[in-house]
Amino acid sequence: MYIHNIIKASESILECIHDGIAVVDKKGIVIYVNDANYRITGNEAKNFLGKQVRDVVPDSRIPYVLDTGSKLIGIKTKVNEKEVISNIVPVVYNGKVEGAISIFRDLSEIVRLNEKLEDANLKIQHLYKELNFLTDADSNMIIGSNPEMHKTLKIAQKASLVNSTVLLQGESGTGKEVFARFIHRHSLRENKPLVTVNCAAIPESLLESELFGYEEGAFTGAKKGGRPGMFELADTGTIFLDEIGDMNLLLQAKLLRVLQSHEIMRVGGTKLKHIDVRVIAATNKNLKQMVEDKTFREDLYYRLEVIKIDIPPLRRRREDIYLYIQYAAKKISKQIGKEVSVSPRVIKALSEYHYPGNVRELENIIEVCIVSDEDGIIDMDDLPENIKPQKRGENGIHFYFETFPQMEQLERMLLEKAVQMYPSKTEAAKHLNLSRATLYRKLEKYGISYEKD
Repeated sequence: MYIHNIIKASESILECIHDGIAVVDKKGIVIYVNDANYRITGNEAKNFLGKQVRDVVPDSRIPYVLDTGSKLIGIKTKVNEKEVISNIVPVVYNGKVEGAISIFRDLSEIVRLNEKLEDANLKIQHLYKELNFLTDADSNMIIGSNPEMHKTLKIAQKASLVNSTVLLQGESGTGKEVFARFIHRHSLRENKPLVTVNCAAIPESLLESELFGYEEGAFTGAKKGGRPGMFELADTGTIFLDEIGDMNLLLQAKLLRVLQSHEIMRVGGTKLKHIDVRVIAATNKNLKQMVEDKTFREDLYYRLEVIKIDIPPLRRRREDIYLYIQYAAKKISKQIGKEVSVSPRVIKALSEYHYPGNVRELENIIEVCIVSDEDGIIDMDDLPENIKPQKRGENGIHFYFETFPQMEQLERMLLEKAVQMYPSKTEAAKHLNLSRATLYRKLEKYGISYEKD
């Protein structure tokens, strides 16, 4: 009677619960199932109520709970061909087991929820990586707001997720090695070696042995026991071949064979060795033009440029030069042990400079400024002479053009400068070698007012 009273008092609550609920009395007779039972099992309540639980659910563990008075948690049971997972607890009154309650959930529903949760976690991880790529890509990489740089980084991000060969192209000093490290650091090989080889810095006669190693006695001066090359050292990791455009045609052929077969042979050796190395190459040369000039192998070029990344020069990222200045000043100040700030005038001058040496040149300029600075503030007198704005002529006229101007741009700028310099239209017209009427017409054309008259 006690268990019936519990059901009567709680029925309105039990019907609102999403999980299935079944209640049996002390004899194992089913006396209550909620609406969720039908949704989960596909069986109507009338097929359960008043029946012995063993008859309707042959492998039910409820009888065990009735016999022992012990609860069971996380028990798998099959109800009407539907697998459920149940928590079964005894109902005890005055020390006696009066019945049992089973709360159960569709196992397939739990699996689906887990799959959704796993999918959500994967999406969160992907979004986190995306955010990480775009906000804190690398300790040496500045992203800023330049759309071209964002696009470049996006390609590098995708490249890091695969093992394809990458070709980085960009002017000297644009940060090709930084991108190579970025790709490696965010790849599945991040905990494996990253070996860097500057193909232009190693003499042509030594480059082959540096790349592929050599056996004992391969040449005069060869070490006893031989030596592994850079490809062997990079096995399971990444090799970064910088200045690939400086590699001679003979070595290009050997590199092509490595990319095709994933095998190397040491200089003076007779055995091939299998290697698993991801290749990232970089150059500041126009490899396509070199292919046409027959100074670079066409087949190697297409092997290298599976993923091609063009890194924009700093002059095409002018909106972010301020960030590079601040970053370089902070980094170099820390290295030198000298705190400095950069004056607005210097920031303006550096923002207008064309940077043939790109980011590397900017960092060199900042280092020179910090070393020569004496008051903790980098000002115009600390700048190298070639960076300072050009000296003005006797009329004080100086124009800076990021790109070559059109005639109308020049004309407008000259008129605006004349308006500033001369007290009347007559004098301005005289120095511009124009008639007053022509000057009036041109001022009106460009919407320039002359307040001095």
